[in-house]
Amino acid sequence: MNWKTIFNPFERFDDKLLLIIGLLGTALAILMGCWTGTFFSSIYKVNSLEKVTLQAVAIPTLISFSSAILILFILGKILNSKTRLIDIVNTVLISQLLLVILQATEKVAFIKEAQERLISHQKNLSETLPVGDLMVTIGMASFALIILIYSITLYYNGFKTATNIKKWQHIVLFAAVSLIMTLICQIVLSKYF
Repeated sequence: MNWKTIFNPFERFDDKLLLIIGLLGTALAILMGCWTGTFFSSIYKVNSLEKVTLQAVAIPTLISFSSAILILFILGKILNSKTRLIDIVNTVLISQLLLVILQATEKVAFIKEAQERLISHQKNLSETLPVGDLMVTIGMASFALIILIYSITLYYNGFKTATNIKKWQHIVLFAAVSLIMTLICQIVLSKYF
């Protein structure tokens, strides 16, 4: 295994295997959402729930993933008529897989406590800075940023592999469509969930 495999598993692994992993990852995201009280309001956006039920977690998560798949498949067909649905499904599902790790951090008590103490310090600046809490918060933010960058890299590489895009105009169009799709999905789902 080399760096290319890590950053673009879509070229190396069988599409059916990636689909199975992606579907298992989606099921894990839903189960993790039930445990942590979170759901995906769009790809790359995890929200908290007040009343946690399997339905309240599964429906918006599945809608957000499905809408991303549908929009990217349409864009893929426009850019390359040979784009296959399974490749787009794999792109979306595999890219979201690592975000389940970030969902799990909602239940790690010392991270939440460190963040809360840091926030309370902002209200009373006369106290000494809780350096340990600051380090935990910075470490968690750095970890989340690394996961997010890696996930976006998988998302881009998966779409690029599925559609064989090479022109910078197509890449810009992909980025714009992805951003708009994510924002619209968040707005629509936040009204209902």
